[in-house]
Amino acid sequence: MSTGPQSGLGPWQLFAAAIGVAVAQLGMVAMGQGMALGGWGFFAALGIIFMLTLANVMAYAEMALMMPTAGSISSYAEAALGNFPAILLVFAGYVTPALFGLPVELILANGILRDVLPIGVPLYTWPVVIVLLFLVLNILGTDVFARVQTALSYIVLVFLLVTGLVAFSGHAAAPLPVGPDTGWGALGAQTAVTGVLALGFWTFCGLEFVTPLVGEARNPDRDLPRAMIGGLIAIFVAELLFAAGYLFFVPRDTVLGSATPHLAYVMGVFGPWSRIPFAVLALIASSSLINMVIAGVARMLWGMAQNGQVFPLFKYQHPRFGTPVVAMVFVAALPLIGVVWSGGDPNAILSLTVAASVAWILAYVMAQVSLVVLRRRYPRMRRPYRMPFAPVFPLLAIAGMLYVVINSAPTPELAPVIWKSLGAVLLVFALVDAWWVRFVMKKGWFEPTLPEGAHGSGG
Repeated sequence: MSTGPQSGLGPWQLFAAAIGVAVAQLGMVAMGQGMALGGWGFFAALGIIFMLTLANVMAYAEMALMMPTAGSISSYAEAALGNFPAILLVFAGYVTPALFGLPVELILANGILRDVLPIGVPLYTWPVVIVLLFLVLNILGTDVFARVQTALSYIVLVFLLVTGLVAFSGHAAAPLPVGPDTGWGALGAQTAVTGVLALGFWTFCGLEFVTPLVGEARNPDRDLPRAMIGGLIAIFVAELLFAAGYLFFVPRDTVLGSATPHLAYVMGVFGPWSRIPFAVLALIASSSLINMVIAGVARMLWGMAQNGQVFPLFKYQHPRFGTPVVAMVFVAALPLIGVVWSGGDPNAILSLTVAASVAWILAYVMAQVSLVVLRRRYPRMRRPYRMPFAPVFPLLAIAGMLYVVINSAPTPELAPVIWKSLGAVLLVFALVDAWWVRFVMKKGWFEPTLPEGAHGSGG
């Protein structure tokens, strides 16, 4: 997504980068599933999620401007808590969601392609084709999707807003007959708040992906916080409006049982003609997300390898194109492993989404802890932006997110599925992390190191 340091990214480009992850297909489906599972309670859940995400956005904005040349998101935790938490933050918050969240995006893309292009191909063909395509493009250094990321983000954002507005305008193509099981009437049965918090949280994750661009912004002190907070508000309004119209066009059972409920919703709003245009839009959004994660997370791992925090193999770059080939192959393999692990089953979408969301939330908890510690450890460090009401707001956010994690399963039967798979992955990462820091890096697990480029020294 980089446009080069000479170009100077403006506020609208930073805004588009901030919302780039949130406008993927997975968010559209998660909103529908949240409405189907939570009913009226999902609106309350979204309000809670908004406040927790606002705290995360503010924390990342403050730390990014404190350390504008830091190599990756792990630098914040490294300066505050040491190498073990720093490494675990990246693997919990960015590698694990690639293993659980991106497979959902591939399953959705596979469902769209099977609906629109009924070609008899093996089960995993389309996911493999999509991932390999963007792996090759990234290795070659091709920046095609980076150049249209701004336009893509705005197009999908406008689409969400327009779909919601048309859904309530009275001019939609095929709304469901009015009754107690449709529309507002359907929201009153089997309501839930707590159980849908983690599901809804996924939709607002990823706004911090803009922070690595801080060094390329024209006026980062002013524009970065505005882009992140403005992006959160825009996504919240668009997704809320989009979600509110779901049950006027798709029954609750259908939303939960379909791999492409968002396609049925859009066709209900605009009519059958919208099938192919929406499929194209959805696939581009999925492709953009896959492309961004391969590029972004691979470079995080490459930067960590330079600091000795991960295997040296991740430092290897293509001799001609200079791209981190091994890191890109590793990241690209994660969603394919997740697809095979789930069997490509649309019924796995809900549990995979929640597992990915929980992993990301745990990383956000660590980021909030890092902010509180940095405030105390480096009180005189330059802070162009300061999170308000600290440390009260961060501490409340930590408590709130831990509550979400504890109550993350939307249904009791999903709890063992989510925790067994997520727990096993995080345990492996934590054990390897602990061994690596102690015996390879030969450092203390919680020995903080202030990265180069941080402003000031603190007290």
